[in-house]
Amino acid sequence: MAVTDAPRTRQVPYDRARILLVAAGGVALLLVAAVMLVRGVDTVEVWAAVLFIPVFVGFMFGGWIGGVVVGVLAGAAYAGLRAPAIDAVGFDTFGSLIISRSIAYVMFGAIGGYANQQLEASLTKLDLYDQIDDATGLNNARSFLIDIDLERARAARYKTFFSVCVVDVPDSPLAALGRRRRSAILRALGVMLREAVRSVDHPVHARTETHHRFAVILPETAHEGAQVFGSRLAANLGAALRERGAKIDDLEPTLASYPGGEGAMDALRATFAEVERHEHPESATT
Repeated sequence: MAVTDAPRTRQVPYDRARILLVAAGGVALLLVAAVMLVRGVDTVEVWAAVLFIPVFVGFMFGGWIGGVVVGVLAGAAYAGLRAPAIDAVGFDTFGSLIISRSIAYVMFGAIGGYANQQLEASLTKLDLYDQIDDATGLNNARSFLIDIDLERARAARYKTFFSVCVVDVPDSPLAALGRRRRSAILRALGVMLREAVRSVDHPVHARTETHHRFAVILPETAHEGAQVFGSRLAANLGAALRERGAKIDDLEPTLASYPGGEGAMDALRATFAEVERHEHPESATT
């Protein structure tokens, strides 16, 4: 089953947040400039405030190096704005002002860029350990891979058993409901699934190109018990979706148990590993 090309890492949401920050910061600086203009501040000084906007953009998208480069250019632009006055009264009158403005631009670019890079590094590090699915609040594909390997190792060492139950929900009936309604339904399904399992179970949601995969890892559960659980899970998911307006056929669970079902277990693991590689290509668990 193919996986989606939807946003793969936290980098995409961070890029969106960065654009929003740039827009908000630009508006704030423009408001400052507008207030200065209304109060009758020298027009060149109003433009000096506006020149902080490209520096802001520079360090948000180019890091501290980009901030410093644009800061130097902003300082040169400010000097250019002061050129007519310098020609009229000489450089001594405006020299200190030009130097202080240039230093302010460069420092703003350097410090802002450094802070932005630190924030991005922190978010990237957080993403390396992210095991929560944003759409449902359940565990994600990475968590599934970690948990299934742990349960398999534990079962092999202590001669116990466990099972995995997966219910695939087609995406098309949900997509027909619209983005906001679909998001609300997925959150509701996540709550329902968390409340339906034991505290030792591991509920998971992963998104492929055509399906939403709801899985539960069931420690100390043999195949017969997993069959009962899977039938109930499929029926409850289908009923919950139909109650919320999704036109969906009856759902069927896919089961794998250990020991005895290693092949089916490996096949399920492979599908979740593929999802993980697409969601976190830089740090996928294999």
